[in-house]
Amino acid sequence: MAGHIHNRPENYGELPPSWFEPCLHSAYFHIAAKHFGAYPRAASGQPRLLPLLTFLPMLVAYRGALQPVAGIELGLAFPPAAHGLVGLFASTSETLWDAMMNTGRYTALRNAMFEYRSLQQGNMAVLELRPRVYLSEFEKFLSYATATALFNILRAAADDAVADTIRLTFPWAMPSLPRHLTQSELPFDFEAQTLSIQVPLDMAAKPLPGAEPGLCEQLKMAGEDELTRMMGSTAAKVRHIIRQKMNFWPTLNEVADQLAISKRTVIRKLASEGVSYQLLLDEARCELACWFLRTSDMRLSAIAEQIGFSDQAGFTRNFLRVQGCNPSQYRAALRGALGGARQTEAP
Repeated sequence: MAGHIHNRPENYGELPPSWFEPCLHSAYFHIAAKHFGAYPRAASGQPRLLPLLTFLPMLVAYRGALQPVAGIELGLAFPPAAHGLVGLFASTSETLWDAMMNTGRYTALRNAMFEYRSLQQGNMAVLELRPRVYLSEFEKFLSYATATALFNILRAAADDAVADTIRLTFPWAMPSLPRHLTQSELPFDFEAQTLSIQVPLDMAAKPLPGAEPGLCEQLKMAGEDELTRMMGSTAAKVRHIIRQKMNFWPTLNEVADQLAISKRTVIRKLASEGVSYQLLLDEARCELACWFLRTSDMRLSAIAEQIGFSDQAGFTRNFLRVQGCNPSQYRAALRGALGGARQTEAP
């Protein structure tokens, strides 16, 4: 049932729209939650891109803005397999330069926070990262995490001689690193012009030990299909419409009208993509509920009304199905995480 959103928290209105768009894969949420300790589970069900809003409580609880270097350890904690096709592209590419180009093209399937560009600068092969969305005070944390995760992918694909030449560059001054992360042990260069991964061209052109050109071509076909689905699928278009109209959830008929197709066609196309309008609406409602649970002490009944449910029981069932825990458990776990983070920083 559609419902009007009113009396929004002031800081909710200040969030950029991009924070409500699918941006980071749910696999990263699960790994980050495990890395940081106990935390409310991410949305269960179909693996998919989640909005940055879903990650915001974790970023706040673990002081991503004030301790951005924690992003280094998080990025290094992601195994290559966590990146899906992107990790497979790197391991099966013929050379590290091919791996960098494939990584640059297909990383958006898992991480759409950045734009990725492969280029040659002088005698260096470069994979450049630029924020695609406004990352607010968490830009350094998310840049560290993304760059070191990609570094891990490329390092795992190369032999030792090539891996030792891969460097990361950051466009800011060197921070104070934890004792176990000294600059001498990490191939980092600070005060550079761009956020990038760089490798000498002669090393980037060497054959990779796990190269499988035939398999890599098949993966490229799968990657192109997935990019097409992500950018042009009916589900992506419906998600966009729903998030544009969060103040008043659109009905299926209204979505069909905006897409200029029939309601029956919308249902059929979504079914062919393994989702439904109700599932997409429930996801959006749940994401907004998480925001209210994090930023306010509103009663659950009030949150239910705000996000368009006629009763608290229906809201709780929906939240449990989508998020994997009920609203009270989510709020309690979040407060526990915040308390633990504050306790950790205390002298």
